[in-house]
This record gives sequence, structure tokens and C-alpha cells, in this order.
Amino acid sequence: MVSTTTRSDGESPSLLAVDLGKTGARVRWCGPEGVRESEGPGVVGLAAADGVGEVVRALRAALDAGGLDVGRVDVLAVGLVGYHAASARRGALAAAVVREFADVAVLTGDVTTTYVGALGDRPGVVVAAGTGAVALGADAQGRTAVRDGWGFLLGDDGSGYAVGRAGLRAALEHRDGRGGSAALERAATERFGQLVGLPAAVHSAEHPSRLIASFATEVARAAQEGDEVARQIWEDAAAALARTARACREALDPGLPVCLAGGLAGVGALLTEPFAAAVGGEVVSPAGTSLDGAEALARQVWSGRVSPVVADQVSVVRASGSAAEGAVVEGDADGVEVPEVIGALATEGVREDLLDLDERDSAAVLTELWEAEATVAPALLRVVPTVAPAVDDIAERLRGGGRMFYLGAGTPGRLAFVDASELPPTYGTTPDLVRALPAGGVEAMVQAREGAEDDGPAGAEMVRGAGVGPDDVVVGISASGRTPYVLHGLAEASSRGALTVAVSGNSGARASAGVDHAIEVPTGPEVISGSTRLKAGTAQKMLLGALSTAVMVRLGKTHGPFMVDMQASNVKLRDRAVRMVQRVTGCGADRATEALELSGWSTKVAVVMVLGDHDADRARELLARGGDSVRGALGQVHA
Repeated sequence: MVSTTTRSDGESPSLLAVDLGKTGARVRWCGPEGVRESEGPGVVGLAAADGVGEVVRALRAALDAGGLDVGRVDVLAVGLVGYHAASARRGALAAAVVREFADVAVLTGDVTTTYVGALGDRPGVVVAAGTGAVALGADAQGRTAVRDGWGFLLGDDGSGYAVGRAGLRAALEHRDGRGGSAALERAATERFGQLVGLPAAVHSAEHPSRLIASFATEVARAAQEGDEVARQIWEDAAAALARTARACREALDPGLPVCLAGGLAGVGALLTEPFAAAVGGEVVSPAGTSLDGAEALARQVWSGRVSPVVADQVSVVRASGSAAEGAVVEGDADGVEVPEVIGALATEGVREDLLDLDERDSAAVLTELWEAEATVAPALLRVVPTVAPAVDDIAERLRGGGRMFYLGAGTPGRLAFVDASELPPTYGTTPDLVRALPAGGVEAMVQAREGAEDDGPAGAEMVRGAGVGPDDVVVGISASGRTPYVLHGLAEASSRGALTVAVSGNSGARASAGVDHAIEVPTGPEVISGSTRLKAGTAQKMLLGALSTAVMVRLGKTHGPFMVDMQASNVKLRDRAVRMVQRVTGCGADRATEALELSGWSTKVAVVMVLGDHDADRARELLARGGDSVRGALGQVHA
């Protein structure tokens, strides 16, 4: 389908807006000659085996279908299914689209473009329901929350897939005499032929989820014609989508308005009315579509400002030599410069509700600061599934003789320095097992050298100077996710075969591209705009502390909650060591003290001595055989 209208934009740039979902692709070209639209097939998502190639081919196909020979445009904005779940491929996608289609590209998830199209700059919650289902919420402070969107196998409750699947199940149930719906059995037979062949048709389909979701149309028709089973399927979908919306809303602000958008909402009152009843609160209709949202983002980026409501969900890239106003260029890789519009980063955002902060009393200022800090722990809990695999991979490298290095500038560098320096006394590690490589060197720990963060080659040189190799781990920490010192250091580490981990305070961060583990903890605007030593720094401190602690647990440096490898170097720590040996073994203080003295004040050796009734040398032997773990050594004792 192609539609053409006339729009007078004066000196407006040429724009290409794209809504790319599983079911289909819609493109809109805006230029001096007006506006043209076209449609084409969708994609599985960026995380698919050839995700980048699929996206590029889908864009070409959609343009070709409408005969849109638009050439190279000034700005391309893409809302893409599966974008946020495939952070490691964003860099490759960015390079591909700016080489072929545009000087500047705006990349984000389709839920973000749906949000912008539906609500614009207004805080709220948008449920994007199509083949899949996901909710994006944003509050007035710039915080965002995403709920569901886990894909058809694990989530997407209330989606077109869920409706289509429920409809086909009801058809098969009726065929079997197990209840179900006669109307849906007829509809399925008309659509697919003899239902005995339906499983084979579904499993052999190139995209089974799309095929199943397409049956939602028949389920809607049956419900509108009075079929009770079909009507109940839609009510169940509405209830599921409402649960997702409520969860998103409660994570931010219970008073936020909710909007149901996406292709599934096109069935009308069949879905929207029970959804509104189930979700409660203020429910608003979408002002526009996901394609409208993509166009709006393209125009915002061209003007140099992305709405702070969704800034942490958007990545902006551009080719060398392009000239979008307001864009800030930071470096060049393979002919593609990958900038952020720095002012659009969520960590640089401004809280409009705090414009009178300096006029408030001290109690009010402290309350704002600590209420903001209270949002950090929930943000970290949401990234547990991302951090846990990184912990396991890091522990494996260190267990094999590797080392871990922290790269950071400014506050992240100082926090990394503190974390690394505390590990030897706490867990008995050697000082070179975990080291910080701060921008500006050790001197920057006591005298801030903020300009050092822009020295990308220094980051690479720091990694080379440390002798980083394939057995090692390099963790880059950056609130913005765009610090040149960190980006260059990570790239150098990757080229040397090291395991790379990026920790960023914004979604879609540049640092996330090309690393083995991308950890993004979006904390949103600070109480003091841009002062990322506040809650962004708190998130980094908590994350590094938890990351290194979990790695130490994996390396056997603890037994239960006890730090049995600590260096008992003062009176307080010796007292703690005695209490630990007592608690773990059940012995008295005198026996615990004796074992510790004989072991050279090694808590883990003393524990094995007491429990196994061994001397210190035998206990050390058992620990070596048990992987330097108390539990492993005890297994040797009782074997």
C-alpha cells in the first residue's frame, strides 16, 4: 500500500520513519515533495540469527513495495521489535543503516515509537499490543520502566499471539469434543483446511508466532458475531494486558495515565473496554501510531533535542561528515561515527519538578535526594538476569589464572578504585587479581581530572600497559555509556581476547555494543542535573560491590555468609575470625583461637582443621583438592 499526501515543511530535512514489527513493516518518507508511505513484511527481531541482515532486507523490501526510490535521507528513525533485547548487535545495525540509508539514524524499540506516537512528551504508560505485548512507562522525573515483552514462549501475555493461540486451542478442543467453540473450529478450518494438519502447518511455518497471531482476526470476528468462547478470549487478553500496565504504572507512579496502543487495539471495544475496566485509573486513547512516533523522534533528533521522557530508550548514530544540528560526534569506527545527543541522555536530564530546589528548606532537599536514591535498588534488581551470567564468566576466567581490571573515569573510576582496593583485606586476594585502571591514573583519585575521560587513546594504552590478555576480564564503567576512555579501553581489551563487560547508566549505551556482557542500569535524571555522582554513582557502587562479591562467592572466598578468606590483620578482625570458626564448627572460643593461631590466622584453614581434626598442613591440602573452597574441602573430609 502506498499513500501520498502533500506537506509544506519549508526547509525540513528528508526523513524516513520506520515501524518494524514481527507482522509487518511500515515506512514513511517525508521530503520536499510531500509524504509517501509503504508497507512490507516484518522481521523476527534483531536477536534472530541474521537479525541485522533481516532488518536491512525488510527496509529495502518495504521501500521497493511502494516504489519509494528516496535515495539517502537526512534522518532515519526505526522502531524495531526486539531492539532492546539484542544490545550486542546494535553497533552492527547502526553501521549498516547509516551506510545504506541515512546520514543520521535513530534506533530504538518499537514500544518506544509506539509510546511517542501515543503520548508524545507526556508521562504515562503505553501498552503496545501487536503480535507481542510490552508496556513502557515514563514519569515526570525521566524514570522509565518496561514490563513483559519476553517473547511468545515466555511472555507477551494478552498479545495477538496469545489471542490466536487461545482461539486455535478452542477450535481443536471443539473438534475433540472437549468443549471449545464451534465457531472457531469453522473459522480455523476455513483458514487452514483440515485441522488434523494444523500442527504440521504451524511447526513448519517460517515464523510460527506470526501465523498463530494472524488468527486473532478470526477470533475477533467470532466474538463480534456473538461467540461466547471468543468473547472470553478477548476479555482474558484485556485482563492480561491490564496486569502488565498496572505493574508498569506501580513501578513509577500510580497516578500515571495508561494508553492501549498497537495493532491489536484495532479490534476496538472488544478489547479496549474490558482493558479500561480492568486497569483502572485514567485511560487515554493514543494520539497517533508507532509510525507517527518514529517520525516525531526523527524530527527531534534533527533539531538536536530528544524528549527526556524517552531519551534513555533511544540511540542516535550518524555517518562521518553528516551535519545534523545539535548532534555531538565522539569518534569514528569503520567510517561510522556513533554519537549521542548528549543533552538527550537520561543521565543529563532535568527534573522539571525541581526548578525551585534552591528555594526549599534543607529537610525538603534531603528528602528529594534520598527519595531519588531509593529508586536505585529496584533498578538493580531488574538487571539480575543480565549480571548473573557475567559473574559466572568472570569467575571462570579468574579461576583459570586470569585477572580483572576496572576501567572508569571520574566518579566511576574512583568507585572502581575503592572496590578493587577492598578485596585483598576482605577476601585474601592478591592485589593484582582485581585492579582499577582509572582515567588520569592514581593521582585522579585525590585530584579530579575530569578532562581525562575524553582521552580515548589513553584508555587503550592503559589496557595495553596492564598486559591484558585472553585470560583476563575488563569491566568498563560509565554513567553516560559514551565515555571515550572507557570505549577505547574496552575495544582494546576485546581485540586482545579478554572478556569484556560494560556497565552503563543509560539504555542503548554505546558501551554496550560489541562487549560480551552489557549491563545497563538506567537511573534517569539526577536531583542535581548531570551530577552522576548521586544516584548513578550509587548504582555503580552497589553494582560493583555486588559483582565482585558474587565473583568471590563463586571462587570459594566465602562459606555461607562468612568471609573465611579475610586477612585477620587487627584486633577486630581476629575477634571476628574466632567467632566465625566457632559458628561454622560449633567449637568453643579456645579451640577456635588455637586453630587460628596454628593456621597463621587463616579462617578457612582453621575451619577445616577443627571439623576434620587435621593439622594445618593437611587442611591446606584438602582445601587445594577442594578448589580452595571450605565446602569443597569438607567434602574431601567426609568422602
